[in-house]
Amino acid sequence: MNSTSTKWKRFLVGLILVVCLLAVSFAWLPGWIHTYGATEEEVQAVYPGDDILKMPIVAWTHALNIAASPQEVWPWIAQIGDTKGGFYSYTFIENLIAGSDFYHNASRIIPEFQNPQPGEEIIDTILPIKEVKTGEYLLAATSDFMGLGWTWVWVLEPQANDQTRLLIRMKIQAPPEMSSPIVMWIMDAGGFVMEKAMLRGLQERAEGRFMPSPIEPLEGFLWVVLLIIGFFGAWRFINWPKWQLPLATGLLAVIGLLVFTFIQPLNILRIVFVLGMFGVVWFNKNSDEKQGKKINKSQ
Repeated sequence: MNSTSTKWKRFLVGLILVVCLLAVSFAWLPGWIHTYGATEEEVQAVYPGDDILKMPIVAWTHALNIAASPQEVWPWIAQIGDTKGGFYSYTFIENLIAGSDFYHNASRIIPEFQNPQPGEEIIDTILPIKEVKTGEYLLAATSDFMGLGWTWVWVLEPQANDQTRLLIRMKIQAPPEMSSPIVMWIMDAGGFVMEKAMLRGLQERAEGRFMPSPIEPLEGFLWVVLLIIGFFGAWRFINWPKWQLPLATGLLAVIGLLVFTFIQPLNILRIVFVLGMFGVVWFNKNSDEKQGKKINKSQ
């Protein structure tokens, strides 16, 4: 076993490596977050609602292709809203913020919500619908909610072979006291996690996938398991003589958590990655046990 001074040295080395990894990732993320999936032409294009906010601190343009026609995608857009079909994102986070079991994601098209009108709210008391063009776009906007301005538009563009290009543009304008770099980063990162899940949810519902995303219990379980594996790797790195593989395990777990959170790969890929990490942990533990037996025999 390592001495106390060695353990502290390893702890500091591991902490520095993790902080550096997170710093590089978080420095790179904003540029990717702001234009995820969108082309340069789409980023520069003008969409409904662009003229409402003059100085937004958050401005995203996100896009993806959906293997379904605009007529098949539109019903899922039409029923977006907290009291309608939900937002097809992580409801446990939405309900945590709301303080109640309020948000639920629809897994079917709900007929009574297929005719959204200006003035209806997609977020109760906060964000009303401003413009609707059936089959083409839905714009929700407020120019001043307690000092906050917010525009959110979903645009459908028909593509060849009965496919659809879905574009989502969000802008947020906040009072000066909320415009610090830290607040902006939190809004960027937190909001993107939710919208990335929404993009997946919309795509998979429109394409008729079985059990469309997000599958929250499974995704949450895999995230927590990977976190535990990371802590286990860190503990072994600090406490065991053979430190190389435990260090790699801990750093891989951090990378995996970032990928699970922001890239949000297919669940089968998450499962494979977690099982692979279990394999690494088992190999490391088994190797240490064999080494210990050899040492005992030689004594």
